[in-house]
Amino acid sequence: MRIAIIGCGWVGERLAKFLTGRNYHVIATTTSPEKIVPLQKVATEVHLLDFNSTIDFGFLASVDVAIFSMPIARNAWHEGFHKLDQEFPKTLLLSSTGVYPKENKVFTEEDTDDLRADIIASENLIRQKYPQTNILRFGGLMGDERALQNMFKNRTPENPGKLTNYIHYEDILPIVDLFIKSEIKAETYNIVAPEHPSIAEVLHLDSENTCEQKGRIISSEKLIQDFNYTFIHPNPKDF
Repeated sequence: MRIAIIGCGWVGERLAKFLTGRNYHVIATTTSPEKIVPLQKVATEVHLLDFNSTIDFGFLASVDVAIFSMPIARNAWHEGFHKLDQEFPKTLLLSSTGVYPKENKVFTEEDTDDLRADIIASENLIRQKYPQTNILRFGGLMGDERALQNMFKNRTPENPGKLTNYIHYEDILPIVDLFIKSEIKAETYNIVAPEHPSIAEVLHLDSENTCEQKGRIISSEKLIQDFNYTFIHPNPKDF
């Protein structure tokens, strides 16, 4: 199976390595020439692709699955994206739970009011061109050097009682593989660890430095129910 990861950033590079290890033919793309050599270590093919300057998309011919992993909150690629002239049997878009309003409530995929304009514009653009696209909305990305302990190494969190909505990349990888193999189409899923401790709990702050826990919760119950998925890292305290 030929899989194209279009836009190999932090997640994309790890995903390329994971899928290559499972004997998929992985085509990785990047807009940065300096990323070509690192990506060649984890992908079968690596190509420069910038929607605003690339003319020939022939290297994407006969791709079975296209995974769109461009910066979801930036629209610089929107105009050039219309030039992409390849058809794909299956498509995934890696999006963000940042699309949901910053309100103290539980959000599910059924919530469609007051969504963040730039993110929803990107999601809609992909769906308009490729209606079959499954959209995976990731929580805050964690794993390796990405940890709350590192983020707050030299500063104190302003809102230690804020509830967390994170996802470890070691869960992202097998979840994406599930969608590669699945026949589900045109669905949206939140990909977030199912437990939501406060920042204070994750950082093991003293009780006098904590405050009332509050914040929004992004539910991943739809993923758990539809795929019977058990998270490798269900609690951000253990990342």
